[in-house]
Amino acid sequence: MAARDRVPPALPSSPRPQPPRFPSGDRSRMSPTLVQGPLPSRMPSRPSVGRRGSSETTQFNHNILASSPIPTKDGLGRTPPPLPLRGTSPSVLSGREGSTFSRRGEGISSPPPAELELFAHHCRLFYFSSGSPDDSSAEFISKTLAKLPPAHRAAYTRVQSRLRSQAHLHHLRVRISSFHALMSSTVANGSLSVPARSELTGTRGKTERLERLRSFIHTWHASSAGPLEPFFRGLWSVLRVQSRGPPSAGGAGPKRAVWEVDDAVFLESGGPEFMHEAVTIIKGVLGFEDQPLTTPPKLRRITTLPQVDHSNRARTFSDPFTDRPKPAAVAAQAQRERKPSGRGPAPQPPPSRRRPTAPASPLDSPIRDEPGPSSPLLPVTPDPSGSLVGPARPEDRDLLLPHGQASPLSTLSAESTDDEELNEDDVAAEEADLNRPRFRLWVFPAHIDDEEAERLMALFPASVYRGQGGKNMDARFPLTRPGRALKDLELGTGFDTPWQTITVDELQVQVPKIEAEDEAGVIRSGTGRIWTGAEDRQPGWPGGGWFRFKRWWRRLFGRA
Repeated sequence: MAARDRVPPALPSSPRPQPPRFPSGDRSRMSPTLVQGPLPSRMPSRPSVGRRGSSETTQFNHNILASSPIPTKDGLGRTPPPLPLRGTSPSVLSGREGSTFSRRGEGISSPPPAELELFAHHCRLFYFSSGSPDDSSAEFISKTLAKLPPAHRAAYTRVQSRLRSQAHLHHLRVRISSFHALMSSTVANGSLSVPARSELTGTRGKTERLERLRSFIHTWHASSAGPLEPFFRGLWSVLRVQSRGPPSAGGAGPKRAVWEVDDAVFLESGGPEFMHEAVTIIKGVLGFEDQPLTTPPKLRRITTLPQVDHSNRARTFSDPFTDRPKPAAVAAQAQRERKPSGRGPAPQPPPSRRRPTAPASPLDSPIRDEPGPSSPLLPVTPDPSGSLVGPARPEDRDLLLPHGQASPLSTLSAESTDDEELNEDDVAAEEADLNRPRFRLWVFPAHIDDEEAERLMALFPASVYRGQGGKNMDARFPLTRPGRALKDLELGTGFDTPWQTITVDELQVQVPKIEAEDEAGVIRSGTGRIWTGAEDRQPGWPGGGWFRFKRWWRRLFGRA
């Protein structure tokens, strides 16, 4: 019992090591490797309090870190990395400076202006080219777009689409201005030779018109399914109704037929070459007279032009990345670069040794941009140099230059104007106005009789007047009868005319209404409308006696 009641002596108690405490400001020195000694068996209980503040939360995290079991080494002898704290290191979801999400936009940069301008230059060369597109520019554009980073693709695509739309509007302006210039410069029967013009109704005039029209049809009428088929069918229909004879036979008789055609047929059917040759044949060779039904469109100045020179890419004054040099600064720079000389200016040679100055060329004279006198009858101030040629202007220089050659001064003045001021709405409104239908009346020539019209009509291939089922199509004016409007006029109850009056440049022109084409005797064949006009033909329009006899015989058997 004594041994059982003996109690072993108590071991000396050693104080438990406490975790190191650091000041609240020096939190970066806290590391799990500094905590040594036996670990507590359980974590301290969390006080049940309300919502802690930011300082209390930080202190609570420190206490958990100091009292939590942290392994010193794993099974492989490696020390695990320290755990990140909410207050010590930037959090991924935090919005503080230095966080991951706050630096997201640091890698996105805008494209270099020089490279963007080079890309725009090649786009201008490719889209604004009047002939075949530049292959090198097309290759440069495709390669540039292929290797672009995703952040720069939107800027390059925006520049490309903007220049493409401007180029489309530019080519439309050029076509319309060229067409109106061609119409103004072409005179009826002016493309014939002088002997043919002297005798329009003679053998020379008829032969030349026949050969020129045959060459035109052979060149441009390739197939019956082409875009030019409506034009040729309309021209054939005009010749057909004019060669039929009196109105009882479906012809125009002593009156001249009128053909209403949209200008877009010449502008968009076959390109610039077809437009030039078609106007030359119809107006300059055959002798049709034209009358527009609308005023010409107001064209803006063409300013966005490509620079063709690849080696010397000097930026124009409209470039947003360069500043326009001032004349005073240029003169001062030239004065500084000039080397000083000790001698004065050289004396002028005596009058006997001076070379006679040649008269100045009108192309070399300075161009003045100020407007001239309002009336050509006003006196002109004499030139001190004694030249009889007036001051040259940009349009005069362009007219005096050879065909197809542009004036450098006019090109410079066009490039100096900034075209970027137009927004997309202005460009769309101008393009819609230029694409608006603009009709023109073509009046049949008075000197072509029925016999010549039938001979010209025979030049067209059979695909022009042959329908889908293989049957030949015919064109003839309907026999107009007095309608209800004429009966109302006789009764005195009013008259609703099928014609409407259009005033163009103080000239009144009558055209049939669309809803009253049957009463006005209008036919539609090919493209446009055809009706009998009010102007008379020259005497002898039925043709010779032998021709009229053969036509009567063919009509007797239903072959005419």
